[in-house]
Amino acid sequence: MTTSRNDTSALPILLAVLAILVLTAMDAIIKGLTDDWGTLDLVATRYTVGALCCIPLVLVLRPPRPSPEMLKANAMRAVVVLATALLFFYALAKLPLVEAVVFSYLAPLFMALLGRLMLGERVSPATGIAIVLGFAGVLVIAVGKGLGTTGFGADLLGIGAALAAAFTYALAMVLLRQRTASDHIVAIVSAQNLFAAMLALPLALALGDPFALMLREWPSALAIGALGTVGHLLFAEAFKRAPAARIGAVEYTGFVWALPIGLFFFGEWPSVAALAGATLIISGSLMLLRKPKAA
Repeated sequence: MTTSRNDTSALPILLAVLAILVLTAMDAIIKGLTDDWGTLDLVATRYTVGALCCIPLVLVLRPPRPSPEMLKANAMRAVVVLATALLFFYALAKLPLVEAVVFSYLAPLFMALLGRLMLGERVSPATGIAIVLGFAGVLVIAVGKGLGTTGFGADLLGIGAALAAAFTYALAMVLLRQRTASDHIVAIVSAQNLFAAMLALPLALALGDPFALMLREWPSALAIGALGTVGHLLFAEAFKRAPAARIGAVEYTGFVWALPIGLFFFGEWPSVAALAGATLIISGSLMLLRKPKAA
């Protein structure tokens, strides 16, 4: 049975929301390691352990043997994925956290644009409203965290890196949507992890010590790799079923999941602005769950 590429049911949205929950949990674990380990060590660990986690999936599910064209396309996508990580981490180093996050959440807008240009996908009114409400919610949360109080936009290099990261992330997701039309999702995620590990590991070995991280922090390393793999499998299935802009609009729910994670694991109580912003984000996401009326 073939899967619809324009599934208007709630399923692709629910898959994307679950994917973001899983990846937000992964980010929380990474946050707990950033004081002791460098960025390259964490990136290399994420994809190396992720590649190892894909081995049992490949052995059990046995996706079709990858073609040279499939390997080439997913290798290029892995470069885009790594570029996103490096650009965003650079932005984090140059900008206040809240500013870097706000710029990164321009990605759904870029997804809608790239989905239209590369895949010919139209943006439905509900999706457009969901994107606007989601970004408004992000801005409300950002203002509540002090956006603009210390000279917003002072570091042009940091801003450029954050905008570039949002664009490359959107490009990676649209390319994911494109590949799901012909490639098995396990093959896509396995190739992403493998190629990203092959690129990141040599750099990390030259400038850091990723294997020390994997050995000393092995429970966290295993969790990072497993959660990253599961999250991207869920994302791949969601993008396989629905247009890029519709799935991209759900990205803002990461802020909603971050609230309870921050509360229970880091003791960060949500502010009134955070709750108000989360309400806008949830409102936008609920619009995506409504099945459009037949014409």
